[in-house]
Amino acid sequence: MSSRLAAQIHRPLRAVSVWTSKPIYQRRRFHERKADLVTLDANGSLETRKLDVITGDPHEAYVIVDRNVGFAMRSAIMKQTESSLATNAERVPLVFHHHSRHFAHHTAPYPRIILEHDLPHQNPGATSPATLWLWGATHSITLDGTSDAKFEEACRESHERLEGAAKLLKHK
Repeated sequence: MSSRLAAQIHRPLRAVSVWTSKPIYQRRRFHERKADLVTLDANGSLETRKLDVITGDPHEAYVIVDRNVGFAMRSAIMKQTESSLATNAERVPLVFHHHSRHFAHHTAPYPRIILEHDLPHQNPGATSPATLWLWGATHSITLDGTSDAKFEEACRESHERLEGAAKLLKHK
């Protein structure tokens, strides 16, 4: 795992426990894995870069990537689709292709992140909608409609609320 990504996760973290609004105790295990980031270079040729990613247990549907990877994905998608993705700057819609185990934007085949393993199917089809979350010390990709997507949304909302409170306290 890259030392920069590991430092952002505050090693030796192996599980995160969270209280949700309901009295359910959740635990997330982190597994270090490899992935490939496939992009188009300036000449239109494919370029592959090895990535260190963090995933959950086999039944979980999230991948944690370095911030630079998330921002690079958004930038490349915006260039290819000529879209600003302005509806929500912190979320980029993606699709997970189960057979080839990769994430990509629905209108652009590249960039893509190719995993070593499949994620849980959300429907009988070969693809599942996903979201790239661009906030925090690291960026995450979750399959839409899963408890992992709800977890990410709740964390993002908590971050926004706490960030505002922290600014207020900072000025006192």
